[in-house]
This record gives sequence, C-alpha cells and structure tokens, in this order.
Amino acid sequence: MKNIDNTDFESWLSRITKSVPEPEVSPEFLAQQRRSIYQRLDSRPRSWISVRWALSLAMLFLMLAGGLTLGRRYKTAPAISDEQLFSDLSAMEQDNEPKAIQPIHGLFQQ
Repeated sequence: MKNIDNTDFESWLSRITKSVPEPEVSPEFLAQQRRSIYQRLDSRPRSWISVRWALSLAMLFLMLAGGLTLGRRYKTAPAISDEQLFSDLSAMEQDNEPKAIQPIHGLFQQ
C-alpha cells in the first residue's frame, strides 16, 4: 500500500478547493431565511395540539375498553378443594394412555 505524506494531501486539497468555488451567500439572505423559518414555526396552526389530545384520549379509551373486555372474558377458575384436586391428579396418573391418543381411538371404532 502506498503511503501518502502530508504534502501530497495538502496539494490535493488545494487543487480541490480551487476548483470548487465557495458559493456567495450574503449574511442578509441567511438572516432572512432564519426569520422566515421562525415565522413559519410561530404561525403553526394550534389545531395540531387539539388533534394530539384527541388521539391520546381515543387511545386511552380503546385501552380501557380492551381491559374491561378482557377482564370480563377471563374469569378466575372455580375454587376446588384439595381433596378434589388430588383425586383428579391421581386419576390422571393411573391412566397409562396419553390423552392425545383418545381421538385416534374414535377413528377405528365402528
């Protein structure tokens, strides 16, 4: 790989800067642009704020409605006694056949 010393870079940079002239922009032109931007920012319609609030309130309403709907749909399981739970567990444990195979038995019964 070729090493580039500082003099090569500086000569290249000077050639580039000579070939590309700087644009002539007056400070008054730039100041006028800034004033125009500030004026547009100040004259922005205030209705955008009300639209933001309306969207926020609509989202809040949808979240509340969804929460209430899910709260009603998924009720807690009925409470069962420990004795019933243990008898159900022992019945499942004593069954040697998995539950997933039961529908297949229905296919072969006539």
